[in-house]
Amino acid sequence: MNSLTKTLGALVLSMGIMPIPNSAAGNGAEAFEKLKSLVGHWETDKTNMNKATLDLELTSGGTAVLEKFHMVDNGKPVEMTTLYYLDGDQVKLTHYCMAGNQPTMKGSYAPESKTLTFDLVSISNLKTPNDGHMHHATYTFIDDDHFKTTWTFRKEQKDAFTEDVTYVRTK
Repeated sequence: MNSLTKTLGALVLSMGIMPIPNSAAGNGAEAFEKLKSLVGHWETDKTNMNKATLDLELTSGGTAVLEKFHMVDNGKPVEMTTLYYLDGDQVKLTHYCMAGNQPTMKGSYAPESKTLTFDLVSISNLKTPNDGHMHHATYTFIDDDHFKTTWTFRKEQKDAFTEDVTYVRTK
């Protein structure tokens, strides 16, 4: 009887330390489908100060969405690329930033608010933790022809600014 009690006690303890599945982590496929629905050409809406375009395309046999951002700032082109993909059941992005670094973020999709939120998990080519980088992004799916992004830039280990942009599908 003593060994049975020990075995049951060990089983109960081991169940207590087992990871509990996170429901947000399991919605990567649904989030990736929302990103795939954005394939096409987009322009900033009229409320934005700077005109910018986004081109999103499905690539790599449908396993990745490639986003190309383009705008002109003070006569100079500004271009950045972001790649969205599934890593197991988790949607992720890697952003190839004009700051010269490449943050990778994992996403969590909330279907009730049509919001996909990305948070930094790693970053390459960052010289010090104080250097500027994109740290957080939120996508809100408004309807088939409109979506909003909010990107947060972090510098000196605190949020420096956010970029809120609403895009309109043009084709």
